[in-house]
Amino acid sequence: MPFKKTKHLVFSRYLSLLCLLLALLVASVFIAVSLGAVTIDIGDTYGVIFSKLGLPMASHNIAKPLEAIIWNMRVPRVLLGLIVGAGLSMSGSVMQSTVNNPIAEPYILGISAGATFGATLAIILGLKAVVGLGAFVGAILATVLVLIIASMQGRVTTSGLILSGTVVNALFIAFANFIISIGATADSVMTIKFWTMGSLTGTSWSDLMLPALVVGLAFLFFSTQYRVFNAMMMGDEAALTLGIP
Repeated sequence: MPFKKTKHLVFSRYLSLLCLLLALLVASVFIAVSLGAVTIDIGDTYGVIFSKLGLPMASHNIAKPLEAIIWNMRVPRVLLGLIVGAGLSMSGSVMQSTVNNPIAEPYILGISAGATFGATLAIILGLKAVVGLGAFVGAILATVLVLIIASMQGRVTTSGLILSGTVVNALFIAFANFIISIGATADSVMTIKFWTMGSLTGTSWSDLMLPALVVGLAFLFFSTQYRVFNAMMMGDEAALTLGIP
């Protein structure tokens, strides 16, 4: 009986924390949309978004240019930022569980450096339309290289993954800096700079579908693997004993 009460209390606290974080997330969205080169009253932001969603309390007395700034420019950027943030937090959580290390994330494992290299190469070659594809291919290449290096001793270990990721991270950063130094123009350097800083400039509603689909499907898949992650966080030997390859 005490165990059930404790479990119920933990779940209630978790649910309360989740509701609080969701409320803060929604509030931060409206604040982020209101801030920018043109400061917009948060009441107008509420009015435009509620109006577009067909919700009550919507305001219809807002100037068309202001409405275009809010709905066509800022809201897609903020939503893409939310999707990207969700994807990064999910990937970091998965990697920390997989290698059983609280500092593991795409940068330490070299994956982000591979993506930077792929995007930089695409920009230098003038293929700005496929920068995202270049980053994806670079990330996959870095991942494969990390796994190859980590498995050279016959068995992949958590420490081997992190050490391999550190090597691959330095390697791809060096490659990216090298091609920038020999082939970049002033325009491409600025493009690379804004890309690596995570600029959301130019985001439109049509840009949200693919990342939302990828992050959503990945979330659904990894949510079904929680038993595997729990076993892996107990260490390599315990995970192997429990049947986790």
